[in-house]
Amino acid sequence: MLAIGARSYASFRRMVRVAAFGVFLVVLHLGQPIVIPVLLATLIAISLSKILDLTKKGLPYWAAVLLACLAAVAVVTALGFLTTRAATDFALAFGQYRGDFDRLQVESASWLWSQGLGIPAIAVEQFDAAELVRGLTVPGLTLALSVVSAGSLVLLITVFLVVESGSIAQKLRGTDRLGRLDVQALKAAALDVQRYLLIKTVTSAATGLLVAGLTSAVGLGHSLLFGLFAFILNYIPSIGSILASIPAIALCLLTLGWLPAFGLAAGYFTINLLIGIVIEPRWAGQATDLSPSVVVLSMVFWGFVLGPIGALLSVPLTIIVRMTAAQSNEWSWLAMLLSSPRSARG
Repeated sequence: MLAIGARSYASFRRMVRVAAFGVFLVVLHLGQPIVIPVLLATLIAISLSKILDLTKKGLPYWAAVLLACLAAVAVVTALGFLTTRAATDFALAFGQYRGDFDRLQVESASWLWSQGLGIPAIAVEQFDAAELVRGLTVPGLTLALSVVSAGSLVLLITVFLVVESGSIAQKLRGTDRLGRLDVQALKAAALDVQRYLLIKTVTSAATGLLVAGLTSAVGLGHSLLFGLFAFILNYIPSIGSILASIPAIALCLLTLGWLPAFGLAAGYFTINLLIGIVIEPRWAGQATDLSPSVVVLSMVFWGFVLGPIGALLSVPLTIIVRMTAAQSNEWSWLAMLLSSPRSARG
């Protein structure tokens, strides 16, 4: 009887934990307006904490904090300004592309009719470009406005986290555990996230610059917009760089024709192959220590819970989950599943 009661109690505890985890995910999903700025600010603060390490080289603490705060202000302001300018320029020029689209629509329908493909030709003729534009621009503008409106809140939280980081480090220095979590493991997780964000920022910046140069060389225009687009979406693992290429290739096909569009697609493929497949995995592999399939699944999971920003932050969030799970005997299996095959063999 005692054994049966113990098993029942253990099963009940597991059910309660699963239910609590489900409630936690629902709270995250419903609390996106608050959760997303806090997550963004925390990750930015973790990235900027590298500047605070300059105190070990003799820089006064107040100067390091001031430098980190100025860096946060500069980054957020520059991204906001460049994104707003690029989006405004594209919006002002968007009307001139309608004639190009109508021409391409007629040519495509005529070619399909000549090939005896009547049903696809009718579908092309009846295609409503205005509906497509509304379907693409309304969600995009909504996301852009939400990010811009949350920028000041993200910046404010980031500044406070940077200012308080020194006192938090002093408080943690005198203890080995924070509840059930090993403080050293938390520091290791923060270091991994910091290293990953640094590597991802460098590779994303390189991708953005190459894309801006490529679109300018092809003669497409709006190089700043497409470069920023590639820079931001490159943070989304696996498919981000592919998503970033679609608008540019579509616009090139619309305005310049098939041959330049093919050349642009080949250029995007070369950039993504060089940076996304050759360079970045070698740099970021040790920092993430995540299975490749886990990286893709985490993007889907966090994208569902937190929306597009969750997809951008999926890898850092999964790194934190893996390090936290490794500290629990009950969840150590999850940490093993999330880890890369290299760690499993080790």
